[in-house]
Amino acid sequence: MDWAKGYVSDIGYTAGFYRETAPSHMAFGALAAGRSPGRGLNPKRVLELGCGQGFGLALLAAANPDIAFEGYDFNPEHVAHARGLIEGAALTNVQVTETSFEDAAAREAANDVDVIALHGIFSWVARATQDAIVAILRQRTQPNGLAYVSYNCMPGWAPLAPIRQMMVEVKRRNPGRSERQLALALDLIGKLRSGNAAYFAAVPAAAQHVDHMTGLDRVYLAHEYLDEHWELLQFSDAAARFGEAKLSYVCSATLPENLDQYAVPQELQALVAETDDPILKETIRDFAANKRFRRDLYARGNASLTATEHMRILSQTKFALAVPRKNVSLKFAGPLMELTGREELHLPVLDLLAQKDAGFDELLALPAFAQAKVNVLLDCLTLLVHSGQVLPLLMAPADAEAAHRFNRMIVGHARTGRIYSHLASPVARTGVPVSDFGLLTLAAIYDGKADDVASAARHAMGILKILGRRPMKEGRLLEDDGEATIFLAESMQPILQDLVAIWRRLGVV
Repeated sequence: MDWAKGYVSDIGYTAGFYRETAPSHMAFGALAAGRSPGRGLNPKRVLELGCGQGFGLALLAAANPDIAFEGYDFNPEHVAHARGLIEGAALTNVQVTETSFEDAAAREAANDVDVIALHGIFSWVARATQDAIVAILRQRTQPNGLAYVSYNCMPGWAPLAPIRQMMVEVKRRNPGRSERQLALALDLIGKLRSGNAAYFAAVPAAAQHVDHMTGLDRVYLAHEYLDEHWELLQFSDAAARFGEAKLSYVCSATLPENLDQYAVPQELQALVAETDDPILKETIRDFAANKRFRRDLYARGNASLTATEHMRILSQTKFALAVPRKNVSLKFAGPLMELTGREELHLPVLDLLAQKDAGFDELLALPAFAQAKVNVLLDCLTLLVHSGQVLPLLMAPADAEAAHRFNRMIVGHARTGRIYSHLASPVARTGVPVSDFGLLTLAAIYDGKADDVASAARHAMGILKILGRRPMKEGRLLEDDGEATIFLAESMQPILQDLVAIWRRLGVV
C-alpha cells in the first residue's frame, strides 16, 4: 500500500520557517487590511496541518509558551525530526501527531482551535485529501478563528505548467528515488532549453523559470515538481472549497497585495475599485498581477471592523525594529515591481523605532502624520513589516525561557553542521532570521568568547575546523587560517556591534 498517496516521501521536506504561519503575522495582516484579527489576536490553541520537519512549529511554540500548539504530518521522518526539536528545547506546549489528514478528519474533533495554518500543502495533494483538509478546518476552527492557507494559483502558472508535467512524466518512466528522478528531469528540461525548443522561444517566462530553477534547493524542487497530484487553483475555486468549512476570505498574508496602489497596475485600479463582487474583485487582482502563488487568510465568521474598533486595536499595537537602523532599506519587493518608500514618511518612523519600541499612536503623533493620517501610517508600516525590517507587537511579550532554550539548541545544532535559518523571539512572538555568521557569533557569546571580535572569530574558526569546513569569500575557499579568521572577524563585527543589541531587545538572547 502506498501510504504517501503520490506525495514525495523518500526525501524529507526542507526545515524552514514561514512567518505567515505565525498568529502574530496573521493578526497584523488582517488588521492592516482593515479586518478583524479575531481569535488570532490572543490565541490559546494553534494547529498546523502538514507541519513537515516541525521546525517552524517548534519555533512558534518556543516564542509563544502560553499557547498550545499541535502539528499533523503523515511522514514519520518529519514527525521524528519535529519531536527531536521539541524534546531538545524541552517544550511542553506542543505536540506532533503522525497522521494522515483523512484519519484526522475521521476523528471529528470539536471546534477548539483559534488559528490553523496550512502552508504549501493544498495544491499538492489528491482531491480526497483536500476534502479531508476542508473537513478538519470545518471541525476544528472556532467561530471568529483564523486560517492561513497557501497554494499555487492561476493565471501565473498557466505558461509554466508544461514544465512540471514533463518532469512528472520523467519520474513515472524512471523508477527509483526522487533524487535520481529529479536529476533526470532537470537534465532533460535543460537540454530542451539550451537546444532552443520552440516552446521556450514562444514562452519567455518558461525559459526564465527554468534558469531560475537551477539555483534552487533540490529537496524543494522534488517536493514542488514531482508529486503526482498538483492542482492549479483559481481564487474562486479555493474560496468555494474553504467556504465548505464556513470560512470566508479576509485578505492576503502577503501584505502589499492588499493595497491596490502596489498590487494592481494603475490602468486597472479603477476597474478593481468599481467591482462589487469580492470573489471577482480578487480574481481581477490575480490577473492584474499574473499571480501564481497565493498566501490567504480566512475567517470563521464575520471579520469586519468598525472604524472605532479598528483604531482601538491599532492603538494597542507596538512595533519593533528588527534590523540595525543604518541597514534599513527603503526598497521593498512589491507584487508588480520594486517599490521605493517615501523618506519623509519612513525615516521618522525608523528614527523613533531605533530609540525604542513604539506604539501606533506614538508613531501617528509624528509630524509626518499630522492631521491623523492613519491610513498613510498603516501603509508605511505595512511595507516595513512586509520587508521584515519591522515587527508588529500585538501581544504582551511572552516569558523568554523557552525561547532561550530553543535558540541555544539551534546554535548547538550549528556546531554539528546542521543549520537552521531562524531564531525564536518571545517579544515579537515569531521567528527572526539568522545567518551562519550569526549562529557562530551566538556560539561565541554562549561560550564566553565574545569579549572582542578577534576572540569571537578565533572561536568560530575552531568550530569550523572541527566540522572540516572553511569560510568562503566571493566564491573562494579561504585555506589560510589567518586570512580565514580575518574574514570571520569582518563578517561577525557588525553582528556583535549592532545586531546582538536588537536580538536582546527582541528577547532572542
